[in-house]
Amino acid sequence: MKILLSADWHIALHKKKIPNDWQANRFRLFYEKLYELEQDCDIHIIAGDVFDKKPEPDEICLFLRYINSVSIPTFVIPGNHEATKKGYTFLSHFHEDNAIKNSNVEVITQNIHKNILDQGFQFFPYGEMQTDNLPNPVPNDILVTHIRGEVPPHITPEYDFEKLRPWKLILLGDLHFNHRYLDYPAYYPGSPLNVSFDRDEKRQYGVDIIDFNNINDYKVKFIDLKLPKLIRKTIKVDESMQKDDYHHVIYEVTGSIDELSKISNHAQLDKKIAFKPEESSKLELKDLSLIEELKAYLDYIKIVDTNAVITEFQELNIQ
Repeated sequence: MKILLSADWHIALHKKKIPNDWQANRFRLFYEKLYELEQDCDIHIIAGDVFDKKPEPDEICLFLRYINSVSIPTFVIPGNHEATKKGYTFLSHFHEDNAIKNSNVEVITQNIHKNILDQGFQFFPYGEMQTDNLPNPVPNDILVTHIRGEVPPHITPEYDFEKLRPWKLILLGDLHFNHRYLDYPAYYPGSPLNVSFDRDEKRQYGVDIIDFNNINDYKVKFIDLKLPKLIRKTIKVDESMQKDDYHHVIYEVTGSIDELSKISNHAQLDKKIAFKPEESSKLELKDLSLIEELKAYLDYIKIVDTNAVITEFQELNIQ
């Protein structure tokens, strides 16, 4: 049996600095990759956090576009981003008639034991973990869950992984990088695409394929999907903000206050980072109107509410 394992999709079409059309197309490319992988796999486990938050209608439609077209048995559990109150999830709404019309798909929001292709699976969704409703282990079962593990030095585990020790194979979501967790037989596929901006294109994102013969004989292989990435680059004021035809790249621009004041708004501009001004630093006020000069000066001395000062000045009606 071959198991396709994915998690932490974090479908979100309305994030700042990410064009909606580009993001939607990135998920469509992701779906095409999954359809290809399905051809060589027997089942697909989606281990939580399909959505980034309670979804908007277009985000639901984007998910349904994929899920109603899958060709192999597909099992979806909720993660922490799909939780509502403790022990509950908004994914339960997908149980309603006609929400998902594909008979290959099952959304699992409560503990359940299933026999799939003569192999036992214990599904332990996030809401059940929240209430510590851990099911009794059945010998030779595969455990499917969504739990945050430890990432030193800042991220601590949200559950005692020793309680999961009886299972010989654990498939889970939450952490966004692909790895085996400590010495446990627990595997995070990581996110299939990056959900925050990376500094370069080096990091890999994808899914796992588990070539499973029995609970004591399996191999886990990571597949880099090589999808478009979110990239944030830092450049100097004299460097250009190059548009990337594949990745979505935004820029932090560094320079003096004088230099940064001359940079106009740009679609790929993320933010300006000013160096500490030197004593010789001067404002460039040539060819500016009185109001433009005032605004440049207020920005230079870092006045917070520039607009309010300018409005009050205009009310003085100085010619």
